Amino acid sequence: MKRFLLSVLAICLLSVVGAYLTYRVVGVPDRAVECDPDLLPEHHVCLETVREWPAGDVLWVDARPRAEWERNGVEGSVLVNDQEDWLELEFDFLGRMTESLRARVVVYCNQSGCGSSKYVADRLRERHAGTFGFQVWVLEGGAKALAAEARGNGSP
Repeated sequence: MKRFLLSVLAICLLSVVGAYLTYRVVGVPDRAVECDPDLLPEHHVCLETVREWPAGDVLWVDARPRAEWERNGVEGSVLVNDQEDWLELEFDFLGRMTESLRARVVVYCNQSGCGSSKYVADRLRERHAGTFGFQVWVLEGGAKALAAEARGNGSP
């Protein structure tokens, strides 16, 4: 048994040394979210493009679960998802839209392709964009793109 534990300890030690050496040689992993505007589906947008819009022109909509939105949602964002009472969340969204009269809505979830942001964006677009005259976009890369930007290695 003692020999087995020593073997396990040796393997763990070698793994840690290997990981450290890899980190020293290769460096910090690149966690940037790549986004090419020319390759995006309709109604999707890169974070870099959103950052070029006037700051007061965008209302952020978080399509993630409430706990994630409360933990690290975009400041000033509104929660709209398909996991809670849609009508209540939609009412909050409409209140924010009418008080701010923003021209663009950017919906994000955890990452590209998570589905929630596309569902929420499509529903908001179908139900309200024509009436209120705003555009609804899905953020490519979602919260991962926002986190990469916050770390300083994502889109500007």
